Amino acid sequence: MPRILPSLLALLLVSACATSPEGRTQLLAPGTLQGFSAVYSEFDMHLQLVTAANAPSCREVECAADRAFDQRILSLGKRLAEVAYRQHADLYLRFPRFDFIVADKSDAGAASSASGTVVIYRGVRQLNLDDAALAFVLAREMSHVIAGHHDENVTTSILVAVAAQLVLPIFNIARGAAAAVAGGPAGSAASSAAMASAASFAGSRVLRASDLPQQVREAETMAMKLLVAAGWDGREVSDQLEGLAAALPEESSWTGDLRESTRRIASLMQGPLLPETHGAVGVLGRISEEFPAPLVVKPY
Repeated sequence: MPRILPSLLALLLVSACATSPEGRTQLLAPGTLQGFSAVYSEFDMHLQLVTAANAPSCREVECAADRAFDQRILSLGKRLAEVAYRQHADLYLRFPRFDFIVADKSDAGAASSASGTVVIYRGVRQLNLDDAALAFVLAREMSHVIAGHHDENVTTSILVAVAAQLVLPIFNIARGAAAAVAGGPAGSAASSAAMASAASFAGSRVLRASDLPQQVREAETMAMKLLVAAGWDGREVSDQLEGLAAALPEESSWTGDLRESTRRIASLMQGPLLPETHGAVGVLGRISEEFPAPLVVKPY
């Protein structure tokens, strides 16, 4: 029992309830573990990048197109980040700025970390997205960061790992007792550790997958609010995304997810304009007095 108490205490420490910007209850690590959460999510993001196929080296015209795309990402990202920090003042307490990076990966995709890093794969350029659609891709990934989805996923992994350490020793004690009665071997500590690791990994993946649909929908809604506050018209963005859906390739899961996002955004935009209040922006509304014209002009 004394060996179980530290694990039980750790389980209680990480079980801190919070509310996302859209009002959804979520489990987040307390402030003392936020640094670990950022490091873990950064490692997870780099793991995604390492396993993605590299893009071939560019030549002449292609290199110029790549540089222009990089500049668009930086310009759009800066425009969105300025609004994000005005909308969510607590972001300054979590990280000082958003960092936008274009990774030389052949497939279309995006990734991010809890420390404010947003990565766009080079393959996104091949989709020929206009500024509104590309800004939505950036805003959706930024919204995962703003809403604390990476922190939530890390907390889930910690909870499952602690639970595995609590449950499996008890299971092994029972198994060892049964083996002793039967006269067989009780099993090694190495096999117990391996079982705990396997159960922890599998369990965390299952729970994170169950949270993903809610996180994606929340990120979509927040992304549209961010775009409207940055000066885009919600209906126009929806129309451009809907027109893009049919042209998206089928080969990657990321483009499939983007296609599903465009359909949900189109459904969201079918309702009437939401009433505006001072200092707030509806999903379909215009910029309010608190959100003046963006400091970075729309690049062409």
